[in-house]
Amino acid sequence: FPVFGEGNTVAAVIGASVLLWAVHFLVLRGIKEAAFINQVTTVAKIVPLIMFIVIAALAFKADIFTRDIWGRSNPSFGGVM
Repeated sequence: FPVFGEGNTVAAVIGASVLLWAVHFLVLRGIKEAAFINQVTTVAKIVPLIMFIVIAALAFKADIFTRDIWGRSNPSFGGVM
């Protein structure tokens, strides 16, 4: 969000403070609510990582990656060793 800038604006400090106090009061309410929020945030972190791995695996082109990997077609560049 542009209003938060680089994280050093008044809006960013207020937003971070509100989130911090919200989590604090959630933990005060009980373990069940906090555990549920932790599960939701864990899923929200893992899903993009898995999506990245799947997309990277599907988009990977082995022939481009291994093309002249040892540098033999142009000896002036040198080899891997």
